[in-house]
Amino acid sequence: MTSGRVFLDTNVFIIGAALPGSPEGQILRWAGFGMPQPGPVEVIVSQELFEQILRVGRRLKGKDWGSEIVGRIWQDMALVYVITAPHEFETLRQVGRLPREDIGVYLAARKGQAQCFVSANHELIGALARASGEFESLSPQEFVDRYLR
Repeated sequence: MTSGRVFLDTNVFIIGAALPGSPEGQILRWAGFGMPQPGPVEVIVSQELFEQILRVGRRLKGKDWGSEIVGRIWQDMALVYVITAPHEFETLRQVGRLPREDIGVYLAARKGQAQCFVSANHELIGALARASGEFESLSPQEFVDRYLR
């Protein structure tokens, strides 16, 4: 993937920031995280994603760590910020095909017109994306193997 839009799930940011040598860390650096220039793609973000990063970061390493990650995202990456409407969330919640915590990230990836969704927990969203043909869904290792080697 040398251009386009990608959605990186919360776990990619958290694991990648904590373990720079991991596949998640490789993906973050490729996308510009901690680098002097943004990467070759636009990274889709949303309020929901930032809230998840802050919540998980606070649990793992304290409130400042999650904030540092969010700050680096804003500073280092080429971003596409999307806003999802409450009725869109409610519609998908009623359908019941995704767990509640995955609805916001799925909507952000879809609204941001992601070409690829990267997550360690991508199975449910991947199944829905494949059925709709909206975007490719890969684990961090699959993404590294396919696009960064």
